[in-house]
Amino acid sequence: MSNAILSNQEVEALLSAIESGQVLVGQKIELKKERKVQHYDFRRPDKFPREQKRRLQKISEEMAKTIGITLSRLLRVSVDVELIAIEEFSYEVFVNSFTDPVCANVVSLKPLTGLGCLTVDVGFCLAIVDRGLGGPGKIPQKVRPLTLIEESVVGAVLASVVEDIRLCWVKLVHPEWKIEKMDMDMKSLQIAPPTELMISINFAANGDMGNGTIILSIPVVSLEMIMVKSKIEKMKREDEIVIIEDVVRETELTSSVILGTTQLMFHELINLKGGDVIKLDNKITDAVCLEIGGKTKYLGKPGIIGKKMAFQVTSASD
Repeated sequence: MSNAILSNQEVEALLSAIESGQVLVGQKIELKKERKVQHYDFRRPDKFPREQKRRLQKISEEMAKTIGITLSRLLRVSVDVELIAIEEFSYEVFVNSFTDPVCANVVSLKPLTGLGCLTVDVGFCLAIVDRGLGGPGKIPQKVRPLTLIEESVVGAVLASVVEDIRLCWVKLVHPEWKIEKMDMDMKSLQIAPPTELMISINFAANGDMGNGTIILSIPVVSLEMIMVKSKIEKMKREDEIVIIEDVVRETELTSSVILGTTQLMFHELINLKGGDVIKLDNKITDAVCLEIGGKTKYLGKPGIIGKKMAFQVTSASD
């Protein structure tokens, strides 16, 4: 029982309620439970079914693995891609969410209706260009729009990425997805009406090249056409291993055997002619290095097999 003391006004109000029959003596008065109000943002409606989002997440996780493998194979550097989030926006909100310059690509979703959008950080694109042209592939401190030549290099890489993404959807539909246009100004694309609902699949790329964000945006209408047709079967671990082994076998790596090193003055270098002997720093008994992808991996000694030179591995490099 509560120990609170009623005031004179509260006592008079209680007596008048008893006289009018609003409150009966001995009746317990239950407090009205407040209704929980759920906020609804009409600019960001959530219409994509939750069950279909779970299926979409499985496909997106598979796409993340595929994008990572593709970038690693093309750029010959380790790139790890993971799924960050799957969000639902109107196209207007999606476009306005980009404040910095971004490499935006219009993606044809045939045979589905509508157009998709693949966006990549400009800094990460510049690192792709640097790596593709023989550089270390680092994100520059100062970000700038891509030139026409740089757009061609990035476009070739992203075309392979979209092709491998397309294969992740083959179980549901036979897509003919491809990049139709690239632009540095996201707002100039106008691929959908402002109120069109879009599913935004966000990926994070990490590795030796630095960090970047890759976003694939697809209209909800297009997704609903394929998500309701079939359920996604979980890929078996054995099948994943077979796919990874096939990709590894097709990956090309540059290997070089370094017989030795030395230092020359510039005038010595330009005056070299046939018959000159260059003295190396290492001894004839020292091991020879085998570099793979620019890094020393094995030690060994040179030799001959038939009429061709050969390299015998003696140990792995520390």
